[in-house]
Amino acid sequence: MYKLIAIDLDGTLLNSYGDVSNENKKAIENAKDRGIEVVLTSGRMSDSVIGIAEEIKADNYIISGNRCINL
Repeated sequence: MYKLIAIDLDGTLLNSYGDVSNENKKAIENAKDRGIEVVLTSGRMSDSVIGIAEEIKADNYIISGNRCINL
């Protein structure tokens, strides 16, 4: 039994238009109904991940990160 599913955004969860398909939304809802924690992961800044997490109601946890290097 799975307890957690971690999903990357770009090129995985999001389609070429940057949207979450209805099929993916249903799959995430099904996983959550089975007690599985869904966690979004991305190299994006947290603010842009939070909006998507709220849209799919998987907003308990996110893994995000960005790095700014001043050369």
